[in-house]
Amino acid sequence: MKNKLILAFVFAFTGMVSAQQVPQSYLYGYNLFLINPALSGTNNCTEISMSHHNQWVKLEGAPITNHLTVSTRLGNHWGVGGQFMLDKIGMLQQVSALGNVSYGFYSGQQSLRLGLSLGYNNYRVNPTNAVAFDLLDPIVNGGNQNAGAISSDIGIAYKIGGFHVFGSVKQLLKTYSNFGYTNLPGYVQRAHYMMGAGYDIPLNNTWEIRPNVLLKSINNVMQADINMDANYKKFIQFGVGFRSQVGVVARAGISLKEKFFFGYAYEAPIANIASYSSGSHEVMLKMTLCRPERTKIVKTKMDTIFKTIERIDTVFITQTERFVDTIYVDNTIEPSKTPDNLGTVSKTILFEFDKSLVKKESYGELESIVNLLEMNPTYKLSLEGHTDAVGTEAYNVGLSKNRVNAVRDFLVMNGISAERIIIKHHGEGKPVATNDNADGRKSNRRVDVEIILP
Repeated sequence: MKNKLILAFVFAFTGMVSAQQVPQSYLYGYNLFLINPALSGTNNCTEISMSHHNQWVKLEGAPITNHLTVSTRLGNHWGVGGQFMLDKIGMLQQVSALGNVSYGFYSGQQSLRLGLSLGYNNYRVNPTNAVAFDLLDPIVNGGNQNAGAISSDIGIAYKIGGFHVFGSVKQLLKTYSNFGYTNLPGYVQRAHYMMGAGYDIPLNNTWEIRPNVLLKSINNVMQADINMDANYKKFIQFGVGFRSQVGVVARAGISLKEKFFFGYAYEAPIANIASYSSGSHEVMLKMTLCRPERTKIVKTKMDTIFKTIERIDTVFITQTERFVDTIYVDNTIEPSKTPDNLGTVSKTILFEFDKSLVKKESYGELESIVNLLEMNPTYKLSLEGHTDAVGTEAYNVGLSKNRVNAVRDFLVMNGISAERIIIKHHGEGKPVATNDNADGRKSNRRVDVEIILP
């Protein structure tokens, strides 16, 4: 046998599974930051995700991968994050750490994000359990051996309404790690090209589906994922998919209190490997931490019109695609207390979609209420939150409470005593219209705001 048979086998094996240089995932749809660096900081929350993937169970030396990702938003446009990975396949173990930065452009319902990751991959060959044909082989006698290389990823993502498309390149830089042995090509990092697209389709009040595809090209080998995922009341998610050259995939996930997500996927192989493998398993735990923005607004002189406002009738919350929820504040003056030349004042307040975070650009709209209460220290304020019937009753009660609290917290942060603010939350329990059509649900998604005179 040739002197370097063991190492040659390692490189030959990794060549056969070159698509595995970037470890596989079946739950990437629940954390797209895993495959696209442009998607860090896509919202105003910090997301921490951990996953474990045991591939081709019962096949000795099959890949086992652990991931940890963290991403968050900085300001209105920047996103930052990081990824840590521990991957083992056969005698080769890889430890990777990547730092990430992204930037987003926004216009109406459209968004475009660009991202870049840079880090270091460390590789270790452990021949301890190798079946050696040459006992004098220096690889066998040399014990564990290490090598490393710089790694970089780039990505782009575009979204308009419920449609999104992205592209990314993993391991953009082509580098070699030969573990110090000459006359061997070594372990080469190959670029992995990925392109994906999906579309969110609401079916009714409770169901939403998302057909999506992912294409991967590695060293002139193409692999495709064709998926169909469903979402029930933003609480339970599940889907099925087919991965070419591999098999059929089933996955499911559950969200708890808008903060915790647990997902599981199983791949049933249908290729040749099916005869000696019982499939692959992957689990994911994701934690989402959202904090309200703290920005002190600048007080301005109020128009005299606000001195005569004694009642704010309703605040309607509507859904704008999947980007933000909008509160339309209709300040209607009671005719008996309104001068002849006084009309109606309208304001607009934005909330993060399906959350209780007031958008930064809407703070100025809340300023009118702040100044009104400051100019009239004897006035009090009543806030009552309502939702439509989409979602569970418990979820809707919590959502109405969180949004009312968000408005109250903003007012308190800007100098209004909490003792002057009375809050109530009713969830879906007090509709003002039917929940059987879109217009009725729009009317029911509201916060009633009323000035209480002394």
